[in-house]
Amino acid sequence: MAAGYPTSLKYARQSQSPLRFREDGTFRILHLSDIHEVSPEMDDDENRDIPIHKSLETLNVIEKCVEEAQPDLVVFGGDNISGYWEEYTYDYLHETIEKIIAPIKKRNIPLAVVFGNHDSEGEEKRPFIRRENHINIYAEYENFRGCYNEEDVTGCGNYSLPVLSSDGSKTAWNIWCIDSNDYIRDENHRVIEGAGFGIVHPDQIDWYERKAAKLKEENSGTPVPSILFQHIPVHQEFDLFDFVDEKTEGALEKRGKTMIPKEGAIIEGLVREAPCPPETERSQFESWKKTGDIVAAFFGHDHVNTFIAEVDGIKLIQTLGAGYHTYGKERGGRLIVLHENSTEFETKTLVVERITQTEF
Repeated sequence: MAAGYPTSLKYARQSQSPLRFREDGTFRILHLSDIHEVSPEMDDDENRDIPIHKSLETLNVIEKCVEEAQPDLVVFGGDNISGYWEEYTYDYLHETIEKIIAPIKKRNIPLAVVFGNHDSEGEEKRPFIRRENHINIYAEYENFRGCYNEEDVTGCGNYSLPVLSSDGSKTAWNIWCIDSNDYIRDENHRVIEGAGFGIVHPDQIDWYERKAAKLKEENSGTPVPSILFQHIPVHQEFDLFDFVDEKTEGALEKRGKTMIPKEGAIIEGLVREAPCPPETERSQFESWKKTGDIVAAFFGHDHVNTFIAEVDGIKLIQTLGAGYHTYGKERGGRLIVLHENSTEFETKTLVVERITQTEF
């Protein structure tokens, strides 16, 4: 809960032009997840080229993806920084966020963010790294489109962004940004060891349903086609897999579970690691089905997966990790192209080649 902080529209700048489809009826979004940036100055690696080049590579991924995507909106998909580093100070936090914004800022592209489980992981020891402070720093960029929360609900960064038709007469699509939170915590906000990753809470789901109902009413009783961004995927990704014996050829293991994709479950893209959603929580996805507006949901968290799948008519899509200060096979992002007069969209994975030679 963003207690003690403004909770509604303080940083949703009312003077900004609304997001809007191009004259050709398209709206282009660049999804960059798991950037995981830190300041190289924090890293005392014996070979100084390693942290320096990791940052150079990460910033090159952002730069090249922006160049290729030519987006109307950039969405940072969580784990934007590696907030568990004990070396973080507020100055390093500010510097790191400024750095990953820079390729977007110099082009004056609208920016939205959601948070992951690692952005403020060190909060218990370093309270300044809480996500509300991240929002303050992002909001220094004049074309930032987020806010703490549209209502006083759990987490930080729960809001929606309407995209107007090319003539500005109506909301043609809606974009949901949801905080999937970080870890299961106790009543004192302390992480409960072994309890697993965070979930989207009932009050967040209630807010989503109320807002979607309002948009539907404004749209002559028809749900506004929507896409959703959050960091941690929904539990229903497990529905795409069979749980098998550990000796099964090609099986993937995660948290003691061994699984393999069901035949035909993956529409396209790669499954390089087992998904890592919350253990049991299924109500968020069920809410999407009931509400009827979500066409597709885009996740990060599992850095090396790029798969597209469909569960009960809703596409579940994983975006490749962007950052080099964490694990990965290749790095990049995802382009999403919405169409004004359709619920169809196009998407593809963007992969960026390395530019340095240092081994890491």
